Amino acid sequence: MKKLLLFALLVMSAGLMAACRDKEEDDGRTVITYASWDLGSPDSTEPNMERLMIEAFMEEYEHIEVRIIERPKIPGTIDDLGWSEFLAARASTQSLPDVFQADNIPYYVINDWAYNVTTLASADPEYANVSEDIRSAATYSGKVMALPNAVHYAGYVVNKTLYDSQGQDYPTLDTTFEELLALTKAAANHASTNNTGVVGFEGIEHILHWYPAQLNPEYGWFTLSEDGFNLDSDAFTQTLEKYLSLRNDPSFVLEALYAEAAQEDSNIVLADIFPEGDFFNNGVILSKFYYSWDFGWIQAYINAGIYTWDLEFIGTPVVNGVKRIPIVADFFTIASNTEHPEEAYLLAKWMGFGRDGYLKRVELSQSVPGISQVNFAPIQNDAALLDAYFELYPSFTSLRTIIETGTFIVEPPKYLPGYIDARYQGTYDAENKMGDIIVKLQSGEVLLADVRAQLNTRINMIYHNAKAEFDNALIGK
Repeated sequence: MKKLLLFALLVMSAGLMAACRDKEEDDGRTVITYASWDLGSPDSTEPNMERLMIEAFMEEYEHIEVRIIERPKIPGTIDDLGWSEFLAARASTQSLPDVFQADNIPYYVINDWAYNVTTLASADPEYANVSEDIRSAATYSGKVMALPNAVHYAGYVVNKTLYDSQGQDYPTLDTTFEELLALTKAAANHASTNNTGVVGFEGIEHILHWYPAQLNPEYGWFTLSEDGFNLDSDAFTQTLEKYLSLRNDPSFVLEALYAEAAQEDSNIVLADIFPEGDFFNNGVILSKFYYSWDFGWIQAYINAGIYTWDLEFIGTPVVNGVKRIPIVADFFTIASNTEHPEEAYLLAKWMGFGRDGYLKRVELSQSVPGISQVNFAPIQNDAALLDAYFELYPSFTSLRTIIETGTFIVEPPKYLPGYIDARYQGTYDAENKMGDIIVKLQSGEVLLADVRAQLNTRINMIYHNAKAEFDNALIGK
């Protein structure tokens, strides 16, 4: 009942705002609205990068006024209203924010919430300077339905100092997967009984998503190709075999050690093996999977002298001569109800992939006390932007080579029709969701050989049904 009441109030307020819009433009400025989930509280005394960026945008473009639409709280709680509910209330009165962050682009297209920005993007040389792997994610049948606003890179951060102290070479950007595993296994110590252990490898669950694309360059995330998923392929079989071999090796894989220690008959006492506290903060883990959004706090610890060891980000390792880095891309959608698409495009570009906006972010990072440091590398492969970013992140310059190489696979939930259902929430059988059966494959409870054909048929049925609905909605956009 509370949510229904709140929805009604939102619809009423959205209608009033739409009715007042012309009045707000009496001062000669074009008014566009903006909503995002990273704005913090409007009442906070702490500076917020996104709000400062909007202020800077209005200084740069004096003819445009940006009005932030705050997401309300659920009545009686301190929790924000769900993003989809918030947008649905705005959409019901044709008052979607002109620019808003996107967590489900296909849903917006199906519901006619997204503006086709192809003409604007095609005329923009800066947009063309964004990697094709990133641009293509939100481009459907040649139609650009969202604009990139941040890219985060995934892979392994290695402790070079720790490898050295353990008498091993440290992995680099060019290290193969087999070399990474061999070096880490040789340097790890999971057998200590006096708290001097060294953690080897952490983050094996991600292998299912990125490894198939290294084995087969025609594949993307989780075996995706132009025809759909390929879970019946040799590449996925090899991927699961690799995963299981690591999950069952507690001598250097942390997840395997945890699993063995959890067995009822286990005599492993983790408290006796490693020093007390967080392994990464203690500098006793050799290789750990991270996303580049974590580099901000890691670099801050380095700058403060808390971390006294040398780290390197190697991305995902080389497999059969192939290195394709998994990334998470965030997007802005321009609303289908916008009356000012050019101005909305300017704002989305400024807040995301644009050169001038990114340089302003770096400037704010360096000049405003208490501001959070820029947490994403430039989306464009631009020397000046990269120079500015790596002044802030001198410990992660290897990422620059990754960006300049520009070969990525993009995590699909925000842009691929049906991915969440196909990978996680859809029905596999009477007892399992899709995510459940994958977990059982990872644990060895279910064998791939027993379900390969059925699994591949089911995941593609879910995906293709969603894609057909999406393709129909895209017609005429």
